[in-house]
Amino acid sequence: MYDPQTILSAIDDHPVPILLGFGLAMVLQNVAMVTAVVMTRREGWISIPLPCTFLWLAHDLSVVARFDTWFNTYDHWFLKLFWLGLLSAFLLELVFMTQAMRVGRKEYLPNGSQAQWNALLWGGAALFVLCWEYQTTVWDDPLHQALASTTMYVIPLAVVPLVLRRRSAVAQSPVIYACFAGMVILWWAVTMGAYGEGFRTWQYLASGVVAFGTLTGLSVWIHRLRAAGPPPEPDLERVPAAVRS
Repeated sequence: MYDPQTILSAIDDHPVPILLGFGLAMVLQNVAMVTAVVMTRREGWISIPLPCTFLWLAHDLSVVARFDTWFNTYDHWFLKLFWLGLLSAFLLELVFMTQAMRVGRKEYLPNGSQAQWNALLWGGAALFVLCWEYQTTVWDDPLHQALASTTMYVIPLAVVPLVLRRRSAVAQSPVIYACFAGMVILWWAVTMGAYGEGFRTWQYLASGVVAFGTLTGLSVWIHRLRAAGPPPEPDLERVPAAVRS
């Protein structure tokens, strides 16, 4: 998709706008993720859907685990900062997993034991990690700068079914998805503006437009669902047992 040195040279040529864009994106990401942690703690239900948590965990672990690549092989200041930013995200994802262990069993495995739920949860995460690691061998993204867009694009695909299945916006906040929508603008602006032709295809542009539109719509929808007052508890009794377990 791109030559790594081309990207690193572009970063060195435009350090200030790239640092500002990505720096603000990381701030928005952390605000969104911390808000999700707070919502889960406050309302007692998983906020970020498990498929998103699994995907983000796999993506960020893939970057964090390649410490030697960023700090020794490339030895570039931006990649070191990128590693640090994703380390903070990875730690928050571990908080998501810890919270899911505590509050998720009543929703997904109500008739199972806590040990069974923990095994199912971490087993799902492990499967995502393995799948992601395989994909990195076939995707042409050596600096992990392109695949980050996928982690934002898929958010509404997981959140909307979760809210519809629960029939409730419990543990959701419009702040989460507004932050991710803002992050899309910043991420696409920097990558399309500075990284060259590999990031200027119509598919990449279209995915950014769709991601921004769906995340903005999701934020508005959640705001309206919660505007009338505290959301009701999820109506799990109306969900077939086979789905709940």
